Amino acid sequence: MTIPLETESHAPLPSLRTLGGHPRLFVDGRPFLVLGGELHNSSSGSRQEIRTSFATLAGRNFNTILAPVTWETVEPREGDYDFSLVDELLASARDSGVRLVPLWFGAWKNGKSTYTPAWVKTDPARFPRAELSSDAPRDQVSPFGEAIREADARAFAALMRYLRTVDATTRTVIMVQVENEVGLLGDSRDRSAGATRHFDAEVPDGVYEALDAHPDLRIAGAWKEGGCQRQGNWAAVFGDSATTDEAFMATAYATHIEAVAAAGKAEYPLPMFTNAWLDSEIEMSDVPLAGGQRPGTYPSGGPLPHVAGLWRQFAPTLDLVVPDIYFGGFADICRSYRAAAGALFIPEMRRDEQGAGDVFLAIGSYGAIGTSPFGIDSVQGQEGDAFSDAYGLLESVAPLVANHETVGVHVDETRPHAEIHLGDYVLSVRRETGAGSSRPVARGYGIVIQVEPDQFIAAGRGLHLTFRRADGGHAELLRTEEIAGRAPDFQTLRVLNGDETVGGTGIVLHSLSPLPPSSFPIPTDRRGVGLVRCRLHPLPRLTY
Repeated sequence: MTIPLETESHAPLPSLRTLGGHPRLFVDGRPFLVLGGELHNSSSGSRQEIRTSFATLAGRNFNTILAPVTWETVEPREGDYDFSLVDELLASARDSGVRLVPLWFGAWKNGKSTYTPAWVKTDPARFPRAELSSDAPRDQVSPFGEAIREADARAFAALMRYLRTVDATTRTVIMVQVENEVGLLGDSRDRSAGATRHFDAEVPDGVYEALDAHPDLRIAGAWKEGGCQRQGNWAAVFGDSATTDEAFMATAYATHIEAVAAAGKAEYPLPMFTNAWLDSEIEMSDVPLAGGQRPGTYPSGGPLPHVAGLWRQFAPTLDLVVPDIYFGGFADICRSYRAAAGALFIPEMRRDEQGAGDVFLAIGSYGAIGTSPFGIDSVQGQEGDAFSDAYGLLESVAPLVANHETVGVHVDETRPHAEIHLGDYVLSVRRETGAGSSRPVARGYGIVIQVEPDQFIAAGRGLHLTFRRADGGHAELLRTEEIAGRAPDFQTLRVLNGDETVGGTGIVLHSLSPLPPSSFPIPTDRRGVGLVRCRLHPLPRLTY
Protein backbone atom coordinates (compact mmCIF):
# COMPACT_ATOMS: atom_id res chain seq x y z
CA MET A 1 0.00 0.00 0.00
CA THR A 2 1.12 3.56 -0.57
CA ILE A 3 0.41 6.09 2.15
CA PRO A 4 0.55 9.88 1.81
CA LEU A 5 3.56 11.33 3.62
CA GLU A 6 2.86 14.65 5.31
CA THR A 7 5.30 17.33 4.17
CA GLU A 8 4.03 20.25 6.25
CA SER A 9 6.68 21.14 8.82
CA HIS A 10 4.02 22.31 11.24
CA ALA A 11 2.42 18.86 11.42
CA PRO A 12 2.69 17.44 14.95
CA LEU A 13 5.38 14.90 15.70
CA PRO A 14 4.31 11.26 16.00
CA SER A 15 3.18 10.54 19.53
CA LEU A 16 1.32 8.10 21.74
CA ARG A 17 -2.01 9.41 23.03
CA THR A 18 -5.13 7.99 24.58
CA LEU A 19 -8.26 7.86 22.45
CA GLY A 20 -11.48 6.31 23.70
CA GLY A 21 -9.67 4.85 26.69
CA HIS A 22 -7.07 3.08 24.53
CA PRO A 23 -3.48 4.09 23.70
CA ARG A 24 -3.04 4.99 20.02
CA LEU A 25 -0.14 6.05 17.88
CA PHE A 26 -0.80 9.37 16.18
CA VAL A 27 1.03 10.26 12.96
CA ASP A 28 0.45 13.61 11.26
CA GLY A 29 -2.22 14.30 13.86
CA ARG A 30 -4.28 11.19 13.06
CA PRO A 31 -4.49 7.69 14.56
CA PHE A 32 -2.13 5.35 12.73
CA LEU A 33 -2.24 1.56 12.88
CA VAL A 34 1.23 0.13 12.21
CA LEU A 35 0.91 -2.70 9.69
CA GLY A 36 4.60 -3.33 9.80
CA GLY A 37 7.25 -5.79 8.81
CA GLU A 38 10.85 -6.17 9.94
CA LEU A 39 13.76 -6.71 7.58
CA HIS A 40 16.46 -9.28 8.27
CA ASN A 41 19.41 -8.13 10.41
CA SER A 42 21.80 -7.61 7.48
CA SER A 43 19.30 -6.24 4.98
CA SER A 44 20.36 -2.68 5.77
CA GLY A 45 24.06 -3.53 5.42
CA SER A 46 24.52 -1.85 2.02
CA ARG A 47 22.70 0.54 -0.26
CA GLN A 48 22.03 -2.17 -2.82
CA GLU A 49 20.72 -4.62 -0.20
CA ILE A 50 18.35 -1.97 1.15
CA ARG A 51 16.96 -1.29 -2.31
CA THR A 52 16.64 -5.00 -3.03
CA SER A 53 14.83 -5.64 0.28
CA PHE A 54 12.33 -2.85 -0.22
CA ALA A 55 11.66 -4.03 -3.77
CA THR A 56 10.44 -7.39 -2.42
CA LEU A 57 7.71 -5.66 -0.38
CA ALA A 58 5.72 -4.10 -3.21
CA GLY A 59 2.02 -4.94 -3.18
CA ARG A 60 2.11 -6.74 0.17
CA ASN A 61 0.12 -4.15 2.16
CA PHE A 62 2.82 -3.03 4.60
CA ASN A 63 2.54 0.59 5.68
CA THR A 64 5.65 0.59 7.90
CA ILE A 65 9.06 -1.08 7.70
CA LEU A 66 11.30 -1.80 10.68
CA ALA A 67 14.97 -1.84 9.73
CA PRO A 68 18.27 -2.05 11.63
CA VAL A 69 20.55 0.96 11.96
CA THR A 70 23.77 -0.34 13.45
CA TRP A 71 26.37 1.41 15.57
CA GLU A 72 29.24 -0.24 13.69
CA THR A 73 28.15 1.33 10.38
CA VAL A 74 27.09 4.70 11.80
CA GLU A 75 30.31 5.35 13.77
CA PRO A 76 33.07 3.16 12.30
CA ARG A 77 35.67 5.47 13.88
CA GLU A 78 34.99 7.25 17.14
CA GLY A 79 33.39 10.63 16.50
CA ASP A 80 33.25 10.06 12.73
CA TYR A 81 29.62 9.48 11.69
CA ASP A 82 28.43 7.96 8.43
CA PHE A 83 24.69 8.16 7.74
CA SER A 84 24.78 7.03 4.11
CA LEU A 85 22.83 3.83 4.87
CA VAL A 86 20.29 5.85 6.87
CA ASP A 87 19.85 8.05 3.79
CA GLU A 88 19.16 4.96 1.69
CA LEU A 89 16.62 3.62 4.19
CA LEU A 90 14.79 6.95 4.16
CA ALA A 91 14.86 7.18 0.37
CA SER A 92 13.66 3.60 -0.10
CA ALA A 93 10.86 4.06 2.42
CA ARG A 94 9.72 7.28 0.76
CA ASP A 95 9.87 5.76 -2.71
CA SER A 96 7.80 2.83 -1.44
CA GLY A 97 5.25 5.08 0.27
CA VAL A 98 5.79 3.55 3.71
CA ARG A 99 6.87 4.77 7.14
CA LEU A 100 10.10 3.72 8.81
CA VAL A 101 11.00 2.53 12.31
CA PRO A 102 14.81 2.41 12.77
CA LEU A 103 16.07 -0.28 15.13
CA TRP A 104 19.17 0.96 16.95
CA PHE A 105 21.56 -1.97 17.27
CA GLY A 106 23.94 -0.29 19.68
CA ALA A 107 25.60 -1.74 22.75
CA TRP A 108 23.48 -4.90 22.59
CA LYS A 109 21.58 -6.97 20.09
CA ASN A 110 20.04 -10.24 21.32
CA GLY A 111 21.99 -9.99 24.55
CA LYS A 112 25.37 -9.69 22.83
CA SER A 113 27.55 -6.80 21.70
CA THR A 114 28.32 -7.87 18.15
CA TYR A 115 27.12 -4.58 16.62
CA THR A 116 29.46 -2.35 18.59
CA PRO A 117 32.18 -0.70 16.46
CA ALA A 118 35.64 -2.23 16.26
CA TRP A 119 37.05 0.56 18.41
CA VAL A 120 34.75 -0.59 21.21
CA LYS A 121 35.40 -4.29 20.76
CA THR A 122 39.19 -3.86 20.81
CA ASP A 123 39.35 -1.74 23.97
CA PRO A 124 38.03 -3.90 26.86
CA ALA A 125 39.92 -1.79 29.38
CA ARG A 126 37.79 1.21 28.47
CA PHE A 127 34.66 -0.82 27.69
CA PRO A 128 34.65 -3.73 30.17
CA ARG A 129 32.94 -6.98 29.27
CA ALA A 130 30.38 -8.74 31.42
CA GLU A 131 31.80 -11.79 33.16
CA LEU A 132 30.00 -15.07 33.75
CA SER A 133 30.43 -17.83 36.30
CA SER A 134 31.28 -20.16 33.40
CA ASP A 135 34.13 -19.95 30.89
CA ALA A 136 31.77 -18.96 28.06
CA PRO A 137 33.02 -16.26 25.63
CA ARG A 138 32.84 -12.74 27.03
CA ASP A 139 30.96 -11.23 24.10
CA GLN A 140 28.77 -8.76 25.99
CA VAL A 141 29.81 -5.35 27.26
CA SER A 142 28.89 -4.79 30.89
CA PRO A 143 25.94 -2.45 31.47
CA PHE A 144 27.77 -1.08 34.52
CA GLY A 145 30.43 0.70 32.47
CA GLU A 146 30.09 4.47 32.22
CA ALA A 147 32.20 4.73 29.09
CA ILE A 148 30.00 2.39 27.06
CA ARG A 149 26.87 4.16 28.25
CA GLU A 150 28.26 7.57 27.28
CA ALA A 151 29.54 6.38 23.90
CA ASP A 152 26.28 4.60 23.03
CA ALA A 153 24.27 7.67 24.04
CA ARG A 154 26.46 10.01 21.96
CA ALA A 155 26.09 7.85 18.85
CA PHE A 156 22.33 7.51 19.26
CA ALA A 157 21.97 11.25 19.86
CA ALA A 158 23.90 11.86 16.65
CA LEU A 159 21.50 9.57 14.78
CA MET A 160 18.44 11.32 16.16
CA ARG A 161 19.94 14.74 15.42
CA TYR A 162 20.53 13.64 11.84
CA LEU A 163 16.97 12.31 11.51
CA ARG A 164 15.61 15.62 12.74
CA THR A 165 17.71 17.44 10.14
CA VAL A 166 16.73 15.30 7.15
CA ASP A 167 13.28 13.98 8.08
CA ALA A 168 11.53 16.45 10.39
CA THR A 169 9.50 17.80 7.47
CA THR A 170 8.64 14.54 5.72
CA ARG A 171 8.14 12.54 8.93
CA THR A 172 9.02 9.20 7.36
CA VAL A 173 10.32 7.94 10.72
CA ILE A 174 7.50 7.48 13.23
CA MET A 175 9.13 5.56 16.11
CA VAL A 176 12.58 4.31 17.09
CA GLN A 177 13.64 1.13 18.87
CA VAL A 178 16.49 1.56 21.38
CA GLU A 179 18.79 -1.52 21.42
CA ASN A 180 17.44 -5.00 20.72
CA GLU A 181 16.54 -7.77 23.20
CA VAL A 182 18.94 -6.65 25.91
CA GLY A 183 19.90 -8.75 28.91
CA LEU A 184 22.65 -11.08 30.06
CA LEU A 185 22.92 -14.52 28.47
CA GLY A 186 24.79 -17.34 30.18
CA ASP A 187 24.32 -16.25 33.78
CA SER A 188 21.71 -14.62 35.99
CA ARG A 189 23.97 -11.61 36.68
CA ASP A 190 27.20 -10.00 35.61
CA ARG A 191 30.09 -11.23 37.79
CA SER A 192 32.61 -8.57 36.70
CA ALA A 193 34.34 -6.44 39.31
CA GLY A 194 32.35 -3.35 38.37
CA ALA A 195 29.05 -5.21 38.56
CA THR A 196 29.94 -6.80 41.89
CA ARG A 197 30.67 -3.39 43.39
CA HIS A 198 27.13 -2.32 42.49
CA PHE A 199 25.63 -5.57 43.77
CA ASP A 200 27.40 -5.14 47.13
CA ALA A 201 26.43 -1.47 47.40
CA GLU A 202 23.21 -0.03 48.80
CA VAL A 203 20.12 -0.86 46.77
CA PRO A 204 19.11 2.31 44.87
CA ASP A 205 16.12 4.20 46.28
CA GLY A 206 14.42 3.86 42.90
CA VAL A 207 14.05 0.13 43.48
CA TYR A 208 11.94 0.75 46.59
CA GLU A 209 9.91 3.34 44.71
CA ALA A 210 9.25 0.75 42.01
CA LEU A 211 8.19 -1.80 44.63
CA ASP A 212 5.77 0.70 46.12
CA ALA A 213 4.30 1.56 42.73
CA HIS A 214 4.34 -1.97 41.26
CA PRO A 215 3.61 -4.55 43.96
CA ASP A 216 3.34 -7.23 41.26
CA LEU A 217 7.10 -7.22 40.70
CA ARG A 218 8.43 -10.74 41.08
CA ILE A 219 11.07 -9.59 43.53
CA ALA A 220 8.36 -8.21 45.85
CA GLY A 221 7.80 -11.67 47.35
CA ALA A 222 11.40 -11.97 48.56
CA TRP A 223 11.31 -8.39 49.80
CA LYS A 224 8.25 -9.06 51.92
CA GLU A 225 9.76 -12.26 53.29
CA GLY A 226 12.75 -10.24 54.42
CA GLY A 227 10.60 -7.72 56.26
CA CYS A 228 10.47 -5.02 53.55
CA GLN A 229 13.88 -3.66 54.49
CA ARG A 230 14.91 -0.38 52.87
CA GLN A 231 18.59 -0.49 53.69
CA GLY A 232 21.35 -2.85 52.68
CA ASN A 233 22.88 -4.40 49.59
CA TRP A 234 20.98 -6.52 47.09
CA ALA A 235 21.60 -9.86 48.78
CA ALA A 236 20.79 -8.50 52.24
CA VAL A 237 17.50 -6.92 51.17
CA PHE A 238 16.23 -9.51 48.68
CA GLY A 239 18.24 -12.67 49.33
CA ASP A 240 20.77 -14.40 47.13
CA SER A 241 18.73 -15.82 44.24
CA ALA A 242 18.28 -15.70 40.48
CA THR A 243 15.24 -13.46 41.05
CA THR A 244 17.42 -10.95 42.86
CA ASP A 245 20.05 -11.18 40.14
CA GLU A 246 17.49 -10.53 37.41
CA ALA A 247 16.09 -7.46 39.15
CA PHE A 248 19.64 -6.19 39.69
CA MET A 249 20.41 -6.58 35.99
CA ALA A 250 17.09 -4.98 34.99
CA THR A 251 18.02 -1.78 36.85
CA ALA A 252 21.41 -1.75 35.11
CA TYR A 253 20.13 -2.25 31.58
CA ALA A 254 17.26 0.19 32.15
CA THR A 255 19.68 2.80 33.48
CA HIS A 256 21.87 2.43 30.39
CA ILE A 257 18.94 2.60 27.97
CA GLU A 258 17.49 5.59 29.79
CA ALA A 259 20.72 7.49 29.15
CA VAL A 260 20.65 6.51 25.48
CA ALA A 261 16.94 7.26 24.95
CA ALA A 262 17.11 10.57 26.84
CA ALA A 263 20.07 11.71 24.75
CA GLY A 264 18.16 10.81 21.59
CA LYS A 265 14.90 12.44 22.61
CA ALA A 266 16.74 15.64 23.52
CA GLU A 267 17.65 15.83 19.83
CA TYR A 268 14.38 14.59 18.28
CA PRO A 269 11.51 13.51 20.56
CA LEU A 270 9.94 10.63 18.65
CA PRO A 271 8.21 7.72 20.44
CA MET A 272 10.79 5.18 21.62
CA PHE A 273 10.59 1.59 22.78
CA THR A 274 12.78 -1.37 23.61
CA ASN A 275 11.92 -5.00 22.98
CA ALA A 276 12.20 -8.22 24.96
CA TRP A 277 13.38 -11.75 24.29
CA LEU A 278 10.79 -13.64 26.30
CA ASP A 279 11.15 -16.38 28.90
CA SER A 280 8.88 -18.80 27.05
CA GLU A 281 9.80 -22.46 27.04
CA ILE A 282 11.13 -23.48 23.63
CA GLU A 283 10.61 -27.13 22.77
CA MET A 284 12.30 -27.58 19.40
CA SER A 285 14.89 -30.33 19.64
CA ASP A 286 16.12 -29.76 16.09
CA VAL A 287 16.77 -26.02 16.53
CA PRO A 288 19.62 -24.72 18.75
CA LEU A 289 17.79 -21.90 20.51
CA ALA A 290 18.10 -20.61 24.05
CA GLY A 291 14.92 -20.36 26.04
CA GLY A 292 13.39 -21.27 29.32
CA GLN A 293 12.33 -20.00 32.67
CA ARG A 294 15.67 -19.27 34.35
CA PRO A 295 17.36 -15.87 33.95
CA GLY A 296 20.40 -16.35 31.77
CA THR A 297 18.74 -18.93 29.53
CA TYR A 298 16.80 -15.89 28.35
CA PRO A 299 18.51 -12.48 28.67
CA SER A 300 18.53 -11.72 32.39
CA GLY A 301 17.37 -8.19 33.11
CA GLY A 302 15.52 -7.67 29.83
CA PRO A 303 12.15 -5.88 29.89
CA LEU A 304 9.86 -8.77 30.81
CA PRO A 305 6.54 -8.16 32.60
CA HIS A 306 7.80 -9.35 35.99
CA VAL A 307 10.51 -6.64 35.99
CA ALA A 308 8.63 -4.05 33.92
CA GLY A 309 8.01 -1.91 36.99
CA LEU A 310 11.77 -1.51 37.39
CA TRP A 311 12.08 -0.58 33.74
CA ARG A 312 9.38 2.05 34.06
CA GLN A 313 11.16 3.44 37.11
CA PHE A 314 14.69 3.51 35.71
CA ALA A 315 13.93 4.20 32.03
CA PRO A 316 11.05 6.71 32.11
CA THR A 317 12.01 8.21 28.76
CA LEU A 318 10.92 5.03 26.98
CA ASP A 319 7.32 5.16 25.82
CA LEU A 320 6.98 1.38 25.72
CA VAL A 321 8.57 -1.92 26.56
CA VAL A 322 7.36 -4.53 24.10
CA PRO A 323 7.54 -8.28 23.42
CA ASP A 324 8.95 -10.24 20.50
CA ILE A 325 6.53 -13.17 20.29
CA TYR A 326 7.47 -16.41 18.59
CA PHE A 327 6.70 -18.94 21.32
CA GLY A 328 4.40 -19.20 24.34
CA GLY A 329 0.77 -18.27 24.91
CA PHE A 330 0.19 -15.35 22.56
CA ALA A 331 -2.91 -13.96 24.28
CA ASP A 332 -1.35 -14.23 27.74
CA ILE A 333 1.77 -12.38 26.58
CA CYS A 334 -0.31 -9.61 24.99
CA ARG A 335 -2.35 -9.28 28.16
CA SER A 336 0.74 -9.11 30.37
CA TYR A 337 2.48 -6.45 28.30
CA ARG A 338 -0.64 -4.34 27.89
CA ALA A 339 -0.95 -4.33 31.69
CA ALA A 340 2.76 -3.83 32.39
CA ALA A 341 3.50 -1.16 29.79
CA GLY A 342 0.09 0.48 29.35
CA ALA A 343 0.17 -0.14 25.59
CA LEU A 344 1.14 -2.92 23.19
CA PHE A 345 3.32 -3.10 20.09
CA ILE A 346 4.82 -6.30 18.66
CA PRO A 347 7.97 -5.55 16.62
CA GLU A 348 8.79 -9.22 15.95
CA MET A 349 6.49 -12.19 15.44
CA ARG A 350 5.84 -15.14 13.17
CA ARG A 351 5.32 -14.42 9.48
CA ASP A 352 3.16 -17.50 8.69
CA GLU A 353 -0.62 -17.93 8.82
CA GLN A 354 -0.52 -18.44 12.59
CA GLY A 355 1.17 -15.06 12.88
CA ALA A 356 -1.43 -13.50 10.58
CA GLY A 357 -4.18 -14.79 12.87
CA ASP A 358 -2.39 -13.53 15.97
CA VAL A 359 -2.32 -10.01 14.49
CA PHE A 360 -6.12 -9.79 14.64
CA LEU A 361 -6.07 -10.91 18.27
CA ALA A 362 -3.40 -8.35 19.22
CA ILE A 363 -5.11 -5.43 17.52
CA GLY A 364 -8.75 -6.35 18.08
CA SER A 365 -8.66 -7.58 21.68
CA TYR A 366 -5.53 -6.04 23.20
CA GLY A 367 -5.45 -2.66 21.48
CA ALA A 368 -2.02 -3.11 19.89
CA ILE A 369 -0.84 0.02 18.09
CA GLY A 370 0.71 -2.28 15.51
CA THR A 371 2.46 -5.52 14.65
CA SER A 372 5.45 -6.61 12.61
CA PRO A 373 6.42 -10.09 11.39
CA PHE A 374 10.17 -10.67 11.18
CA GLY A 375 12.16 -11.48 8.04
CA ILE A 376 9.62 -10.23 5.53
CA ASP A 377 12.18 -9.69 2.78
CA SER A 378 12.97 -13.39 2.38
CA VAL A 379 9.41 -14.64 1.91
CA GLN A 380 9.18 -17.05 -1.00
CA GLY A 381 6.21 -18.02 -3.17
CA GLN A 382 2.87 -18.07 -1.34
CA GLU A 383 4.43 -18.02 2.13
CA GLY A 384 3.47 -14.40 2.73
CA ASP A 385 -0.03 -14.51 1.25
CA ALA A 386 -1.85 -14.84 4.58
CA PHE A 387 -0.09 -11.81 6.05
CA SER A 388 -0.58 -9.70 2.94
CA ASP A 389 -4.27 -10.56 2.94
CA ALA A 390 -4.58 -9.89 6.69
CA TYR A 391 -2.93 -6.49 6.39
CA GLY A 392 -5.14 -5.61 3.43
CA LEU A 393 -8.24 -6.38 5.49
CA LEU A 394 -6.94 -4.45 8.49
CA GLU A 395 -6.06 -1.45 6.34
CA SER A 396 -9.68 -1.41 5.14
CA VAL A 397 -11.03 -1.12 8.69
CA ALA A 398 -8.16 0.80 10.34
CA PRO A 399 -10.09 4.10 10.62
CA LEU A 400 -12.76 2.26 12.61
CA VAL A 401 -10.38 0.49 14.98
CA ALA A 402 -9.33 3.72 16.68
CA ASN A 403 -12.87 4.87 17.48
CA HIS A 404 -15.06 1.81 18.06
CA GLU A 405 -15.30 -1.26 20.25
CA THR A 406 -13.45 -4.18 18.70
CA VAL A 407 -12.68 -7.81 19.42
CA GLY A 408 -10.08 -9.97 17.77
CA VAL A 409 -10.52 -13.71 17.38
CA HIS A 410 -8.20 -16.57 16.46
CA VAL A 411 -9.53 -20.11 16.66
CA ASP A 412 -7.80 -23.36 15.78
CA GLU A 413 -7.69 -26.97 16.94
CA THR A 414 -6.48 -25.99 20.41
CA ARG A 415 -9.23 -23.40 20.87
CA PRO A 416 -12.01 -24.24 18.42
CA HIS A 417 -14.70 -21.94 19.85
CA ALA A 418 -15.03 -18.55 21.50
CA GLU A 419 -17.86 -16.46 22.90
CA ILE A 420 -17.41 -12.72 23.35
CA HIS A 421 -19.71 -9.98 24.62
CA LEU A 422 -20.13 -6.97 22.33
CA GLY A 423 -22.60 -4.40 23.58
CA ASP A 424 -26.04 -6.00 23.86
CA TYR A 425 -24.95 -9.11 21.98
CA VAL A 426 -22.89 -12.24 22.42
CA LEU A 427 -20.70 -13.18 19.47
CA SER A 428 -20.15 -16.91 18.96
CA VAL A 429 -17.09 -17.86 16.93
CA ARG A 430 -16.07 -21.12 15.32
CA ARG A 431 -14.11 -22.20 12.27
CA GLU A 432 -15.60 -22.30 8.79
CA THR A 433 -17.01 -25.64 7.62
CA GLY A 434 -18.36 -26.59 4.21
CA ALA A 435 -21.99 -27.30 3.47
CA GLY A 436 -23.01 -30.69 4.83
CA SER A 437 -19.64 -31.16 6.55
CA SER A 438 -18.53 -31.14 10.18
CA ARG A 439 -14.82 -30.82 9.32
CA PRO A 440 -13.59 -27.24 9.74
CA VAL A 441 -10.62 -25.47 8.22
CA ALA A 442 -7.43 -25.53 10.32
CA ARG A 443 -7.77 -21.98 11.66
CA GLY A 444 -9.95 -18.91 11.54
CA TYR A 445 -9.16 -15.35 12.53
CA GLY A 446 -10.51 -11.86 12.25
CA ILE A 447 -11.68 -8.66 13.87
CA VAL A 448 -15.29 -7.69 14.64
CA ILE A 449 -16.09 -3.99 15.05
CA GLN A 450 -19.27 -2.61 16.57
CA VAL A 451 -19.92 0.55 14.53
CA GLU A 452 -23.48 1.09 15.83
CA PRO A 453 -25.46 -0.65 18.59
CA ASP A 454 -26.92 -3.11 16.04
CA GLN A 455 -24.37 -2.87 13.22
CA PHE A 456 -21.09 -4.77 12.95
CA ILE A 457 -18.26 -5.09 10.47
CA ALA A 458 -16.24 -8.30 10.37
CA ALA A 459 -12.92 -8.74 8.59
CA GLY A 460 -11.03 -12.01 8.54
CA ARG A 461 -10.71 -15.52 7.20
CA GLY A 462 -11.94 -19.01 8.04
CA LEU A 463 -14.67 -17.94 10.48
CA HIS A 464 -18.34 -18.74 11.11
CA LEU A 465 -19.89 -16.00 13.28
CA THR A 466 -23.31 -15.94 14.92
CA PHE A 467 -24.96 -13.46 17.27
CA ARG A 468 -27.49 -13.72 20.07
CA ARG A 469 -28.79 -11.24 22.59
CA ALA A 470 -26.78 -10.92 25.79
CA ASP A 471 -29.99 -11.25 27.83
CA GLY A 472 -30.60 -14.71 26.39
CA GLY A 473 -32.91 -13.68 23.55
CA HIS A 474 -32.35 -14.27 19.87
CA ALA A 475 -31.11 -11.95 17.14
CA GLU A 476 -31.54 -12.24 13.39
CA LEU A 477 -29.57 -10.84 10.48
CA LEU A 478 -31.56 -7.94 9.11
CA ARG A 479 -29.16 -7.22 6.24
CA THR A 480 -25.75 -8.67 5.35
CA GLU A 481 -23.42 -7.19 2.74
CA GLU A 482 -20.06 -8.12 1.34
CA ILE A 483 -18.11 -4.87 1.11
CA ALA A 484 -14.86 -3.46 -0.25
CA GLY A 485 -12.87 -0.25 0.05
CA ARG A 486 -11.61 1.63 3.11
CA ALA A 487 -13.74 2.94 5.96
CA PRO A 488 -15.80 5.01 5.96
CA ASP A 489 -16.17 4.81 2.19
CA PHE A 490 -17.13 1.17 1.74
CA GLN A 491 -18.80 -0.06 -1.42
CA THR A 492 -21.32 -2.89 -1.37
CA LEU A 493 -20.17 -5.75 -3.61
CA ARG A 494 -23.26 -7.86 -3.06
CA VAL A 495 -26.05 -8.48 -0.57
CA LEU A 496 -25.58 -11.86 1.09
CA ASN A 497 -28.34 -14.25 2.08
CA GLY A 498 -29.33 -17.88 1.70
CA ASP A 499 -26.45 -20.33 1.52
CA GLU A 500 -23.88 -17.53 1.89
CA THR A 501 -25.30 -16.74 5.35
CA VAL A 502 -25.98 -20.37 6.31
CA GLY A 503 -29.69 -19.91 5.76
CA GLY A 504 -29.73 -16.40 7.22
CA THR A 505 -28.22 -17.48 10.54
CA GLY A 506 -24.58 -16.37 10.42
CA ILE A 507 -21.64 -14.69 8.76
CA VAL A 508 -19.00 -16.76 6.98
CA LEU A 509 -15.56 -15.34 6.23
CA HIS A 510 -13.95 -17.80 3.85
CA SER A 511 -10.49 -19.19 4.53
CA LEU A 512 -7.69 -18.77 2.01
CA SER A 513 -7.16 -22.53 2.34
CA PRO A 514 -9.39 -25.14 0.69
CA LEU A 515 -12.14 -26.79 2.70
CA PRO A 516 -11.50 -30.35 3.88
CA PRO A 517 -12.76 -32.91 1.33
CA SER A 518 -16.47 -33.69 1.53
CA SER A 519 -18.86 -35.96 -0.37
CA PHE A 520 -21.71 -33.42 -0.04
CA PRO A 521 -22.99 -32.82 -3.61
CA ILE A 522 -24.05 -29.17 -3.30
CA PRO A 523 -21.17 -26.72 -3.96
CA THR A 524 -20.20 -23.84 -1.67
CA ASP A 525 -19.58 -20.34 -3.02
CA ARG A 526 -16.24 -19.37 -1.45
CA ARG A 527 -15.51 -16.20 -3.43
CA GLY A 528 -15.82 -13.99 -0.36
CA VAL A 529 -13.33 -11.14 0.06
CA GLY A 530 -13.21 -11.47 3.86
CA LEU A 531 -15.06 -8.22 4.65
CA VAL A 532 -18.73 -8.20 5.69
CA ARG A 533 -21.13 -5.66 7.20
CA CYS A 534 -24.30 -6.75 8.95
CA ARG A 535 -27.20 -5.20 10.80
CA LEU A 536 -28.93 -7.20 13.53
CA HIS A 537 -32.54 -7.21 14.64
CA PRO A 538 -33.07 -8.24 18.28
CA LEU A 539 -36.06 -10.54 18.43
CA PRO A 540 -38.43 -10.08 21.36
CA ARG A 541 -38.17 -12.72 24.02
CA LEU A 542 -41.08 -15.14 24.04
CA THR A 543 -43.26 -15.15 27.11
CA TYR A 544 -45.54 -18.02 28.01
